[in-house]
Amino acid sequence: MRRRIARWLESRKREAGQQRAQRLRADLEQRGVPAALARAVSERLETRAASLDRAAYQAVVDATCTIWGARRKAAPPDATLEIQRLVQDFAVELQKLDEGLRLLSTYLLRIRDRARSDEGARLVH
Repeated sequence: MRRRIARWLESRKREAGQQRAQRLRADLEQRGVPAALARAVSERLETRAASLDRAAYQAVVDATCTIWGARRKAAPPDATLEIQRLVQDFAVELQKLDEGLRLLSTYLLRIRDRARSDEGARLVH
């Protein structure tokens, strides 16, 4: 009987947390925060939302909106695309470097094997 009550209480807490998270997500989206960011914030705060009073809840919403606004102003879309392109180019260069190092490694292994085989041919005993 206690287990059933414990499970029921746990499910009620989970449902309440999910409802609070949905409310937080909706509040953030209404204030202009993109859905992906609103979802991430609401999921992270789902367990803590129960302990937030009205002022703390409003502070979380305000802080998230402020951060989003600052981020949007700091990195215009063109800059973001440029950074993405630079990172992709860097990844391509790293792949080329990796391929070159593999070739050098193979070449050095061959040289080592040849040196060992030449050493064995020189031994008289």
